[in-house]
Amino acid sequence: MFVIKKECSALQEMDPVELERGQQQSEADIAEGRPVLYIQTRSRWGELLTYLMAERFQVTVEHISDITTHQQNSYRAGYNFVTAQYIDRTFGAGACQSVEDAVDWFRYYHYRLHFHPEENNPLRDF
Repeated sequence: MFVIKKECSALQEMDPVELERGQQQSEADIAEGRPVLYIQTRSRWGELLTYLMAERFQVTVEHISDITTHQQNSYRAGYNFVTAQYIDRTFGAGACQSVEDAVDWFRYYHYRLHFHPEENNPLRDF
């Protein structure tokens, strides 16, 4: 996903202490039945992402700012990595990716609708 994959693939660049702290907190929250993803979601696609994660996986998406510290990024990357693994482990391989794909589809057609309104677009009546 635009955020989850980026954060997960960049784990080696993170603050190891905060990365581990985020992973441990995610595991604790999952054990208590409160999985969360930290993602910048202030947009129409963010609303869809938040809805799909809650509806399909009972995962809360918490909006984060793009103004952040290296330590906060590290913590959230570790946290999100564990949560994404939990989603796939619990709901089947590719479950997290299925939401990412749906949001990517929505974003593509939403932008096309805005910038190319003359085109036939499946979101025209959305």
